[in-house]
Order: sequence, then structure tokens, then C-alpha cells
Amino acid sequence: MKKFAFTLSEVLIALVIIGVIAAMTVPSLLVSTSNSEFSSSLKKAISGVNQALMLNVALDNTSAHDYSSADELVSEIFEKRMVVMDGVTSFTTDDCDGKIFTTQDGIIFCITNYTSENSTEKGSVCDFYNTTPCVKEDGPNLWIDVNGARNPNKLTTSSKLPKDIYQAQIYAQRVIPYGNVTQQIFYNDERNW
Repeated sequence: MKKFAFTLSEVLIALVIIGVIAAMTVPSLLVSTSNSEFSSSLKKAISGVNQALMLNVALDNTSAHDYSSADELVSEIFEKRMVVMDGVTSFTTDDCDGKIFTTQDGIIFCITNYTSENSTEKGSVCDFYNTTPCVKEDGPNLWIDVNGARNPNKLTTSSKLPKDIYQAQIYAQRVIPYGNVTQQIFYNDERNW
């Protein structure tokens, strides 16, 4: 009775082929996973800030425009309405020199007094598509490092290769992602701007 089996060379060739396929697909899978992680963390961060702003309006009848500095915003709204951790004294890049705080989930926020053109920026989601309400006055700029002190600690400049730092604009009762790239990531918009 004959028994059929694979030879050692056939098994090794099959393993090499599997290894080459894995080497080609694993890096793109890892990039896709980190892109999804950054995107969902951005949405979580903006949602948390929005909830804090709305809760402050509901409980204290004051909005973000009732405060004149980043220090007041943090102490009067975010430290009261979010679980803010002590110990973070610097932002992960030099992009922000304002008031810094971190939440329990490790997201680092930096608020600075800043004037933007978010409501009139060509291609802005809130202006061009009119899907997000805009207000006339510009509010403080919000920098968000969605994974805290972990690398890459770089500002996102491409929706195809997002990094971990984003910008948003604080208005009276809401936060709006700032700039086309952050808006594309936040709203899952694949259009070329």
C-alpha cells in the first residue's frame, strides 16, 4: 500500500509563499488599524468635549463664550464636567502653548485663545456643505492628541495617513473639527478637496 505525502521541499515552498503574502499584507493591515484607532479616538474626544459644553449650559446656564481665557474654560467647564487627570504639564508637540489637560482615557487637550477662519474657509464642511452649524464669532483653538504621549505625536496633514494630533474650534456650545483634513477624518468624507 502506497502512502502519499508532501516532500520537504514542497512544504518549504508553500511556507515561503505564505510568508511573502503575509509580509505584503500585514503592514497595510497595521496602517489601516492605526488609522481607524486615530479616527475613533478623535470622535470620542470631540464627543466628550461637546458633552461637557452642553452639560455646562444645562446646569450653569453658561457657554464657552462666557469665559475670556483658556484657563477659565478649563477650570470652569472641563475640570468640572470631565474626568481630568493631574500631572500633564506639556503638550506632546510645540503646536500649542495654552492650557493643557488630560482625561482619564489618556487623551491630551490643549486650549489656546486663537482666531480662525473656520466658518468661511473654502471647502469647510460647516460652510460649504452646511451640515454643521457655524457661528460668527471664532472661539478658542483646541488641539487634541488622541493617544497621549505615545508616538508619533505629529499633526495630521493628510486624511489618507492620519497622525495623532488634530485641531478643533470651540464655539459657544459645541466643538467643530478645524480644517479640511480633520473634517474629512471626523465625517468619514473621502472626497478630494
